[in-house]
Amino acid sequence: MSTPPARERSRRSWLIYLTVLVATGPMSIDLYLPAMPEMSRALGASIGEVQTTLSIFMIGFAASQLVAGPLSDRYGRRPVIVGGMVLYFAASALCWLAPSIELLIAGRLLQALGACVGPVLGRAIVRDLYEPQHAVGVLAAMGTAMAAAPALAPILGGLLLEDFGWRAPFAGMAAFAALLLGITLLTLPETNAHRGETPISLRSIAANFATLLGHRAFRAYAALLAFAFGGIFCFVSGSSFVLIDVLGLAPTNFGYAFACVVAGLALGSILAGRLARSLRPHEIAGIGVAAMTAATLAMAGLAWAGVATVAAILVPMAGAAVGVAMIMPTAMAASIGPFPRIAGAASSLAGFVQGLTAASSGWIVAAAHDGTTRGFATVMAGFALAAALVYVFQVRNVSGAGRS
Repeated sequence: MSTPPARERSRRSWLIYLTVLVATGPMSIDLYLPAMPEMSRALGASIGEVQTTLSIFMIGFAASQLVAGPLSDRYGRRPVIVGGMVLYFAASALCWLAPSIELLIAGRLLQALGACVGPVLGRAIVRDLYEPQHAVGVLAAMGTAMAAAPALAPILGGLLLEDFGWRAPFAGMAAFAALLLGITLLTLPETNAHRGETPISLRSIAANFATLLGHRAFRAYAALLAFAFGGIFCFVSGSSFVLIDVLGLAPTNFGYAFACVVAGLALGSILAGRLARSLRPHEIAGIGVAAMTAATLAMAGLAWAGVATVAAILVPMAGAAVGVAMIMPTAMAASIGPFPRIAGAASSLAGFVQGLTAASSGWIVAAAHDGTTRGFATVMAGFALAAALVYVFQVRNVSGAGRS
């Protein structure tokens, strides 16, 4: 089937498609969050085992990015997205039908292998189409629109849980995969003008990754991305247990509480897009780091002071989300901008580091869970402080993404 040349599509149509594509990540994570406590009871699984369904997803998501990006550099973005969505559909069906926590964890790992193509190739497509100075605005606009996914997914997940049980969110993921596969087959042109230029082999992949790791700006911004995303993933992995089990929030209301945080993500994305017109990426990221750090320290302070309320978690978390949303598009644009010929590899490696950190954060939150809000809030603050240290000692020492 022929597709129109990539450059002929409007910016708005690209934003719609790329937002849906990148939403594969949050849909895979957020749709079943309200069901996690019920899943634990239904399968006779511990909190740590249920948390592993998130952490194993992030590990598979991180590792498979190292392959998906280089494959798309060699063969094109379109075929890799199609293959990924087919795998994602099959794995979602396995999760839906899994009779045990062990099979569910296995299904989540397979699901991650397919889901990774969404965010990785979505970012690579942005680099295919836009120069670095324009990519920040595009990524920020995508972030603003994509905020609807983590806002709506827990609400929808809560409704599915109430009406059809804890398995229903996984059926929803399978339906989402089928929809995205159809949209891709019908509408996506190939955007990689450099496909086929780099032979696909372990040696060439390793050489590309070595080039990236040798670039000072890439290292600095990739580390900043990792700690910022790790911080937000602390909330994603631990919020259902803290808000529902510790603070007594009804599962059907969890999605609405989650939407407060997503509103912070949307606001941060809007601010990043507007500030991109006048500030350099590292300046925008600095504002985001300051917001994230101040908000999470406030959350930890309230928790250790014995203030255990939903508002004491959600209000600071919304402020932290503003900061994270300012960091993510600017740091991503700065990290992959210098590498148009290996944009897929750059997006993959940055996403790999980000995913491993997120997986670690899920296990750390589970280990710190003590039946109060203290462990959760303390881990959040720890990731924010780590991001602040990276910013002060690494990011500020490079001028945007141009110095290596």
